[in-house]
Amino acid sequence: QFIGSMGPPGGGRNPVTNRFLRHFNFLAFNEMSNESLFLIFTTILDATLRAKFPATVSEAGNAIVEATIEMYNLIRKELLPTPTKSHYTFNLR
Repeated sequence: QFIGSMGPPGGGRNPVTNRFLRHFNFLAFNEMSNESLFLIFTTILDATLRAKFPATVSEAGNAIVEATIEMYNLIRKELLPTPTKSHYTFNLR
């Protein structure tokens, strides 16, 4: 069994033929808004911070998530992948 992921062709990514793609099932989703990202990651981070850290640390959860989303959006805008720098592909994982 194999698992793979890909983005649309361009910026160093090559098109994939339909003959190859026919061997896979597809799952696609749209980009999430900043509000959705904030809600998801705040929920996860707050649960962890409340369980393992004192209240003074857990209060910083919203600021950490906001800064992370801001940095992610800046990186996506400024460090676009190119054929010579195809490793410039970022995600929030």
